[in-house]
Amino acid sequence: MDDAVDRAEEVRSLCRALRDADGLLGLSGPQHHELLEHVARAEQAATANDPTAVDAPVRAIRYLLVEVADGPIAAFMADAAARIVGGDVGRLFF
Repeated sequence: MDDAVDRAEEVRSLCRALRDADGLLGLSGPQHHELLEHVARAEQAATANDPTAVDAPVRAIRYLLVEVADGPIAAFMADAAARIVGGDVGRLFF
């Protein structure tokens, strides 16, 4: 597999994990809804294999997870989003 396919699969995997993590992220109703909007955009871009369109929603996801979420797995999900964006931007764990 090439890098673009691997990255698209990472985005889809993160999106699935975020949907499954309902209640473990510590987000209020409106914040959770906003997260799911970004998840849908990221998933669409990954499915369309559009790497430039993936960055903005994944960065928004990471922002919500770092700045707003306070659930037990939020930091791990934020780290996964940072790895997808690349360049160790905002990585919490090394």
